[in-house]
Amino acid sequence: MKGIYLCPTPIGNLDDITLRTLKTLENIDIIACEDTRVSKALLDHYNIKKPLISYHKFNYMTKIPEIINDLEDGKTYAFISDAGMPGISDPGTEILSACIERDIPINVLPGPSAFVVGLVLSGLSTDRFTFIGFLPEKSNQRIKELEELKTKKETLIFYEAPHRIHKFLKDLYQVFGNRKVSISREISKYYEETIRKDLVDLVEDEDLVKAKGEFVVVVEGYQEKEIEVNIEAELQKLLDRGLSKKDAVKEVSKNFNIKKNLVYEKSLDL
Repeated sequence: MKGIYLCPTPIGNLDDITLRTLKTLENIDIIACEDTRVSKALLDHYNIKKPLISYHKFNYMTKIPEIINDLEDGKTYAFISDAGMPGISDPGTEILSACIERDIPINVLPGPSAFVVGLVLSGLSTDRFTFIGFLPEKSNQRIKELEELKTKKETLIFYEAPHRIHKFLKDLYQVFGNRKVSISREISKYYEETIRKDLVDLVEDEDLVKAKGEFVVVVEGYQEKEIEVNIEAELQKLLDRGLSKKDAVKEVSKNFNIKKNLVYEKSLDL
């Protein structure tokens, strides 16, 4: 064995680990992990005793030189995240870049990844997709990035935390309008749940999504509407529901991907 080994860990169920990963963790010298407490629980479950060092987004810049020195001295490292594939939504790429610069062997083991499971569970197109991961915490920055993504035709995959999930869905609806969405949480755990709904339903009824667990949000790609839309009739439906003319214009523009100016012109006749 030589160099560094990226070892995927279970995203929920502890049985979701490969024999090769277990064998690697048993034979390397040191394990670098995000949270030593989380990793120790996994290693104890499989009776693996190895030195652990903490490596995460807050300390990786100071840890990389230490790890590189050990690797160049002939020691072997495993890099594991709290769950899933290392290098996805964690600072794994930084240590890999440092290894590549020094010609240190890199070994990536196959294994669990939450976004792949969430994509397949969604039932949406898997022919082409883009993994986005976490968007910025601040709403205005999040909206700015969503604006850049709204016309992408491939399926889009996001990660989101429980305390932001409802705000994220509202921002998503504000920018994307109504689309098919799949939300998976607690993947491979006892309370695993996948909700497949139109985005407008999730925004109007927050109780549909329990703000617990980590979320994989899969969103239908942009589709140009080829059907003819009776703009006046759609506006009238919303006005009858009690929306103001301004809000009705906004909703029709979103739901049917029609320029707001055109919808506004039609509203003047009502």
